[in-house]
Amino acid sequence: MLEDFTRGLSDGRQQLCLGIALCALALCVSCAAQSSNDSPNSTADGRIKLNVCTSSTGGVQVVPEYAREKGIFAKHGLDVTLTSIDSGSRAVAALISGSVQLCETAGSSVVHAVVGGADLAIVGTLVDTYIFSLMVSTEIQSPSDLKGKAVAVSTAGSASDTAMRVALRAVGLQPDRDVAILAVGDLPERLAALEAGYVVGSLFVPPGTNLARQKGFRLLLDMSTMGLPNLHAGIVTSRAFLQSNRMAVLSFMKAIAEAVFWIKRDREGTLVALSKHAQLDLQNDADTLEETYEAILKRKLVDVPYPSLAGIEAALAEIRHDNPAATRFKPEAVADLSVVRELEDRGFFRDLLGQK
Repeated sequence: MLEDFTRGLSDGRQQLCLGIALCALALCVSCAAQSSNDSPNSTADGRIKLNVCTSSTGGVQVVPEYAREKGIFAKHGLDVTLTSIDSGSRAVAALISGSVQLCETAGSSVVHAVVGGADLAIVGTLVDTYIFSLMVSTEIQSPSDLKGKAVAVSTAGSASDTAMRVALRAVGLQPDRDVAILAVGDLPERLAALEAGYVVGSLFVPPGTNLARQKGFRLLLDMSTMGLPNLHAGIVTSRAFLQSNRMAVLSFMKAIAEAVFWIKRDREGTLVALSKHAQLDLQNDADTLEETYEAILKRKLVDVPYPSLAGIEAALAEIRHDNPAATRFKPEAVADLSVVRELEDRGFFRDLLGQK
């Protein structure tokens, strides 16, 4: 019965990913003439207005919020409106529709969309390795205890879905055959599914990891120790927007890199921004905030944010398990290195990192 059930889940995942790809193609056709060639508006003082999204409430997504709160976007001539979207696949849909021009999101959803025909490009990387932790209920004492049970991810094709499949294979289990993978939603929904016993495990990043631990769930696998490439958080735009608004994208990447620089040096300011972003209390949730800052923001954010070709290749390799069309793609089809390269050639990172 489990094999029939998980086979159905696998077929459903493929159909869902195909549906997403077809929707992406349709949106590309319908929106190309309208949104991709439009230039963003400007404020009265000449700053470029940008609609930008972040996906999920993980700690890494605080970077653009910090840049906005500290006036770093304004310093680089931008007026940024931030929108939080609860999954990478929905963030990709927002990019394709033109409702946002740039987004910080996981690479796996972007790679799925590009394989499906979307004209998107990853122009930067913030975290280039796995930082998920597989948290499980107390009945799970070893990976073999997961057999015949279900685990939770956010949505099909999302970063948590891709990472879960990598994690299961790493401990000798076959996704969909040995373990059912259920798409249940973002952090609150996955925690609720664990507490209700609908699933026995899920992947979290700080601050979610600490919240799961506080609710009595235990660590089974820390993916950050595996040393595997992964584009956990990247900066994405459409190739059409990059072509017609290159200066805006360059300015955005300047601001993001500067925000990363100061986040690593401004502990107190970052904790305040993170508490607002994750809706945590500075005093009552101090341990959770500290873990997120130390484990992720201080140690995992990259200084020179070139798109991670190794991370993109890892996502392509995972997609190839279900979608043979991915074999036709190279990482360079998903990335555009020219933005960060231009900033590096200008000496921007040298000057930034050379500050005291």
